[in-house]
Amino acid sequence: MAQVRFFAPDTDAFVDSVVRHADEFRAQSGLHLDIKIIPTDEYFSNDIHKYLDGTDAADVYMSGPVLLWEHISAGFVEPLDAYMAQASTDFGAADFFPSLITSNRWTGRFGDRLGTGSLWELPVNCEAYNLAYVPATLEKYGVSVPTTWAEYFAAAQQLQSASNGAVRGFAQRGIQVWHTMYTGYATQFWSYGAQDFDDAGKCAIASPAGIAATEDFIAGLHRSGPPAWLDQHWHELAMDFCADQYGLIVDSDHYVAFYENQEKSQVAGRMGYALPPIGPSGKRVSNMWTWSLVMNAKSDNKAATWQFMEWAAGKKFLLRSAFEGNMNPTRRSTWDDPQFQAMAAAWGNFYPVARRLIEQEAKVLVTPNPHYLRLADRWVAAIRSAYAGEQSVADALLAAAADIDTMVG
Repeated sequence: MAQVRFFAPDTDAFVDSVVRHADEFRAQSGLHLDIKIIPTDEYFSNDIHKYLDGTDAADVYMSGPVLLWEHISAGFVEPLDAYMAQASTDFGAADFFPSLITSNRWTGRFGDRLGTGSLWELPVNCEAYNLAYVPATLEKYGVSVPTTWAEYFAAAQQLQSASNGAVRGFAQRGIQVWHTMYTGYATQFWSYGAQDFDDAGKCAIASPAGIAATEDFIAGLHRSGPPAWLDQHWHELAMDFCADQYGLIVDSDHYVAFYENQEKSQVAGRMGYALPPIGPSGKRVSNMWTWSLVMNAKSDNKAATWQFMEWAAGKKFLLRSAFEGNMNPTRRSTWDDPQFQAMAAAWGNFYPVARRLIEQEAKVLVTPNPHYLRLADRWVAAIRSAYAGEQSVADALLAAAADIDTMVG
């Protein structure tokens, strides 16, 4: 029997849905589905090429912007335009939000923005970065919902002070991994008018705007962020917020699946959601991430692999997976589904905020580069060094920028 090898990390709702319904695919296709799951930390290190090469290589695997760019450079990604052109009518390729397709097109050349070139992956889950908060907590301590980053850090400090430390002002991930800079920090950084690279391709993180953004970020962390910020993992952060330990957070809007879990969250049904704050530049931006299916260019069974991708990224599967915790949906048809809208209606202002971000505000802000994981890791090391008082913010970012230019060159 022909087979499709699917490779993915644990602790992921979409992957859980694939595992849960694997027998359905086997029955419908007549193909054997072989599933290999590894720990999330190993997967997101992106050191996974050993699983993508050789006789037992995965045919299809999970990835996203930043991670994907390294795989393209290494020859482990099959362009999907020809497959999409031949997709079944039921698949509904035009049903995906255009912004998500744009974020997965690239020429493969550093300096070229996303949106042109080949389509490399199918989005099955996405996230933008919103402002989430607990209205009752803000009201209790006389804090208004912030609309600017200055107000955000001031509100966090007020929460911290007025509660005598019982509530931390804002939650923020902080360990030495690339996505520490990619989520809330990047949304703030670009809102200040800063960017990672200038038009000439030089690293620009140590620009005046970049330094100002990072100084405000680190000062805010010390005053009212997580007490052990250097050790704050993303999943633990979400669980701490669900335990009602914070008042504010700018991070993934797919955290709604954690926040609104009536069985596990103390803040379920009590949350508020808003657009991310505006920076001193007058800009409101939100970074974006898509969690997507990738066909391995080294697969020897691409036709069968596409069958799996049509099933797992299809309308029916993605609608069902949204009710199994796979947030946020990537298809209009899911967001337009009455049952989904009814479920989301219990989540305060989540639905209109999240949909506006997907359709209008959010995009992948960072400059695509096959080495982005390495340079993001260096950037995070600079932020952590400045937080620990080992260097000033300016010195830390200047040193990191010099190293990053060497990496790119």
